[in-house]
Amino acid sequence: MLELLSAFCLMAVNAWASPLESAQFLGLSAIDPTTLMGPVSSPGSSMSELVVPKGYPLEEYEVVTKDGYILSVFRIPYGKNDTSTPRVPIILQHGIFATSASWVISDPSRGLGFVLADSGFDVWLPNSRGNTYSKKHVKWDPDVDKKEFYNYSFHEMGYYDLPAVIDFILEKTEQTQLIYSGHSQGTTEFFVLASTRPEYNARIKAAALMAPIAYLDGARGTVKILSAFTGTLAKTARWLGLYEILTNSPLIHFIDTSLCKKTAITIRICDNLLFALTGFDSVEFDESLMPLIADQGPSGASVKQLMHFGQLANNGGKFNYYDYGSSGNEDAYNQNTPPEYDLSKITIPINLHYGLNDWLAGVDDVLRLHSKLKDSTLVQVSFPAFNHLDFMWAKDVRSLLYDNMIAMLKAHLRQ
Repeated sequence: MLELLSAFCLMAVNAWASPLESAQFLGLSAIDPTTLMGPVSSPGSSMSELVVPKGYPLEEYEVVTKDGYILSVFRIPYGKNDTSTPRVPIILQHGIFATSASWVISDPSRGLGFVLADSGFDVWLPNSRGNTYSKKHVKWDPDVDKKEFYNYSFHEMGYYDLPAVIDFILEKTEQTQLIYSGHSQGTTEFFVLASTRPEYNARIKAAALMAPIAYLDGARGTVKILSAFTGTLAKTARWLGLYEILTNSPLIHFIDTSLCKKTAITIRICDNLLFALTGFDSVEFDESLMPLIADQGPSGASVKQLMHFGQLANNGGKFNYYDYGSSGNEDAYNQNTPPEYDLSKITIPINLHYGLNDWLAGVDDVLRLHSKLKDSTLVQVSFPAFNHLDFMWAKDVRSLLYDNMIAMLKAHLRQ
């Protein structure tokens, strides 16, 4: 989320470099595909370097959505010391500006991808359209056809990406159901999926949603302030001809990794920028992860994606489809206002894990969400200062969150 603040300040800067130049700048060495445990495609070395040396198997697949996006999906099929099969598949979906790497940056005792694998799950780590690992389309080149390629928000991720990934996993594993877990935007995508494609309710046994976001009326801090300028930012982006921001360009990557490396005197600035966006928690934040967080991001986002979230923060507390304006809404929805997502269609048992100090998934918004769902359980993290990023990278995330979350999921499986 350091990148979220940078996004609004550096939109013009981001247009300077292409993803190809980024790869050349990074100079990432190739990983021998024989060291992996399944079909692989490029890129993937970053995930490979994070997972394979720690003693875990890694597979990579490409999944094509119905609207033509090609998604990279990683899999940790079993843990380090237990290779027993079959296992229950679980999707672990990242948030905005993030990738599948978010779940394997930490050491195996705390990285949720590893923890779930060691707890008996078949772990699947998808990458949403347009991020570092999923910047491909059957028709459009993201460097040339920017207007067409980046014409999506989290709606399309829920409506197209998740169904394609779920269908692929169930076919590959020969299972009829799976578990879903997501963080931040990864929960928003889930709510879109289960409300607009209700047939997928039967394919998800249970869901563990961390820092769940459907409503943003109660967002606090820097993000809330910036969201007030959503309309201005949209006009600026159109004027500059920008449709995506903060892809992993050489300039942005250099800024992130230089300012946030362990030896940099500016590393505390990186920490405080994160806190200003997500809530202050210097006790639980693992500063040693900052260089890895900076190295893996930013993964990019579409302008429309950010605008949709901005609309949620300023629409009077509604979980709405994208607002195209009165005329555009008539064309898209046959009404002059965007419809609300019908959360009453969601029948999946859901555990809503939330923190009191989360400035994005605010407590009141989570409570409102809980009241709209048919089968949800509120699970408050006990540490009062637990913030939005602690769900991934807190020092004591196992004892504060993961151990109980996994126990609750296993209880659902026994039902």
